[in-house]
Amino acid sequence: MPETRWNSFPAFDLKKWRTAVEDSNPQSNDFWKRPIWSPVAAPFEFPPRCIAAPSEGNPWQLQESIHASNQVLVSLLNGVGGLRMGASDCDMTWFDGVHLNMVELHVEPNLFHANKLDASELLEAGWRGSCALNITSALGTAQMNAHWQMLDEAPHLRIWRFGASDHRSRGLNLKEALVEYCLLLDHWLKWAKDSDAVVEDELNRMVLRWWTSVDIMEEVAGLRALRALWSRWLVANQLEDRPVWIDAVTSDVTFRDELQTDHLIDLTAASYSAIIGGADGLETVPHTKSNSALPPDENALRWARNIQHLMREEAGLHRTFDPMGGSRTMDLWSFNLLDAAWYAYLESKL
Repeated sequence: MPETRWNSFPAFDLKKWRTAVEDSNPQSNDFWKRPIWSPVAAPFEFPPRCIAAPSEGNPWQLQESIHASNQVLVSLLNGVGGLRMGASDCDMTWFDGVHLNMVELHVEPNLFHANKLDASELLEAGWRGSCALNITSALGTAQMNAHWQMLDEAPHLRIWRFGASDHRSRGLNLKEALVEYCLLLDHWLKWAKDSDAVVEDELNRMVLRWWTSVDIMEEVAGLRALRALWSRWLVANQLEDRPVWIDAVTSDVTFRDELQTDHLIDLTAASYSAIIGGADGLETVPHTKSNSALPPDENALRWARNIQHLMREEAGLHRTFDPMGGSRTMDLWSFNLLDAAWYAYLESKL
């Protein structure tokens, strides 16, 4: 006897569903409103990204932190496009056999201060990417001047980074984290206007670093709001609007000690959030404990890379610009968070 299971379901009643949704309570708190349904489209326009034009879809750069010299070529052979170089023993020999004009290096400035790397030699070899100084409220004029002068002859490099650590580990919610970015941008702008730097040129050398976690809807709204907040900050300061590079890192604040492979679920959700939210670069951290004194093993690094490969090659998340665009709920969440952060930032300046 043939089964007709689909016929056993009653027809979908749109009127009944809409009534139920309208009677439900929105997911909101003291920070920003998150209604679960919106009857009208919200006025949210996703700005262009730095990595590619909207017509090119939603590409992103797969990034990985390099802990040892033998990890460099393995990472490149497995699809990494952005090498994060910060290991204290990193030197020029780590790049033997690497065509630097075919990959991006994201180098921590302290490697140049310790004379581990030679900036001129790297630039001659075609170095692209970043050497970004973390902008904090405590960072002084002398430090910013020295960093700018060291890399003034490399205008294609991104040299200013906003977002030194995961806001969750410091007890900040999404709105507070966004406000912090604006205040740090103000701090940088004061230096730039008082220095010999050309402000409009330096604005093309920015990196906003953001941490994504497991609450997908909130995380996507956060990333979309961050990009729109950048544009709003530029306009408010009478500066020309332009795309900004956003690097995302998966947060490990939800990691537990029971079974480390369970962290892969968290990392998948956080990576998905970053990609759908429109990050230009993404580092999926290994699922093993991040506070371990030992570098992660190759299996952990491989699994982290493959999360992104699956999302690109199997799920095709690179094909569509702003994949969540057109979702009335997501557009409203993004717009509400953007407005909440912007007005909190303005109030903080009074």
